[in-house]
Amino acid sequence: MNEIPLYNDLIGKIKEILTANSSISLLYIDCSKITKIEQVFGKKIYGDILREIKGAVLDMKGKEIMPEDIVATDNLDGSEFLVFLSKKPEEKDFSTDGFDTMCKKVSGCLNGAIFPLTFPYLQTKPKISVGYSIILHNPLIKEERLINKLIEDAKLMAGYREFKRLVQTKETLQELIIKEDISTFFQPVVNLNTFEIIGYEALSRGPEHTEYRSPAVLFDAAAETGLLLELDRLCRKKALLNARSLSPRYKLFINCLPSAIHDPEFKDEYLKAFIKEVAINPANIILEVTEREAVENFDSFKKAVTCYSSDMGFAVAVDDTGSGFSSLEMVVELKPQFIKLAMTVIRGIDKNILKQELVKAMFSLSEKINSIIIAEGIETQEELKVLQDIGIPYGQGFLFAHPAFPFPGIKRF
Repeated sequence: MNEIPLYNDLIGKIKEILTANSSISLLYIDCSKITKIEQVFGKKIYGDILREIKGAVLDMKGKEIMPEDIVATDNLDGSEFLVFLSKKPEEKDFSTDGFDTMCKKVSGCLNGAIFPLTFPYLQTKPKISVGYSIILHNPLIKEERLINKLIEDAKLMAGYREFKRLVQTKETLQELIIKEDISTFFQPVVNLNTFEIIGYEALSRGPEHTEYRSPAVLFDAAAETGLLLELDRLCRKKALLNARSLSPRYKLFINCLPSAIHDPEFKDEYLKAFIKEVAINPANIILEVTEREAVENFDSFKKAVTCYSSDMGFAVAVDDTGSGFSSLEMVVELKPQFIKLAMTVIRGIDKNILKQELVKAMFSLSEKINSIIIAEGIETQEELKVLQDIGIPYGQGFLFAHPAFPFPGIKRF
């Protein structure tokens, strides 16, 4: 059992450390960002993940923290943890640098342990914040009040460290965007019956040997620092430039945010001139609208998308369909030329009847609205067989080819 008590239930032991050592130190671990999982996927999945997180916190004993340190929770939810350090300051490096190093070790350890658990739901790093504080014993003040102050200070420090992280992230991304340090890889979209390549999806990657190589990390960092539009604009530009040598017999799928339709550099004469410069037939370009931001006004959005179709000749695809309500709503509202099924729906579909029924329903809907359906993330022959049996016409995934540059072929079957 990975049960961790509330700190109020251990207040006697905590007071003993405070009086015996004339001070007490604390690490505050904030995992509250994972509560988004409960809001979207429900309490059962959230409870299972939280249980694993508690186990990871306890596993730090004897490694990142001392076996004698007291681990407690700060709330009934159990997503915030308090580690009361048992040693005297002189027995451990409790300087500012020492605390900072300890916080980095703890956050690094927990983020690494929790990432595989939360990624299928959050699609990004869990971002666990850690703060610290130390308080001296004052015989004139109640120990409970001192301990409350200790916790309050540690939370403030966690907030400061998180702010500092965001500032550093923003500076790094701004430099990346200014230098246009984005690579484009291409993954083939394949006819699932003939195994002919019908087109390529342009996929953006950040600098090699950095965490921003992962598109999930890259775009999540842009979202939390307010740089989504700037990054999205750069990725579209690089995708078109890097696709200049693509044969005109292939379609080009380019991801874009819903807000891209309002970008002055992605419309009217500016866009027409750029498309002419890269010498790509507009009829071969499919804009994949992603779900990274909500569409606030579907009427306005539909009018803008219609302009892209009628004026520029672009087709539209709704990406990651089936991964959330908004993508389904977008399909119904836009009636796009292409529907791309999310890889979370396709992964393990051969073993999941509910996923099979969902894909059948989406395929039926695609036929009713004259959309072409594409399954993303196909990795196994078994998944492919199920999709073929359902009648899904097109797909992409590691089973056929990994993203590469310039334009990879597919594996032989």
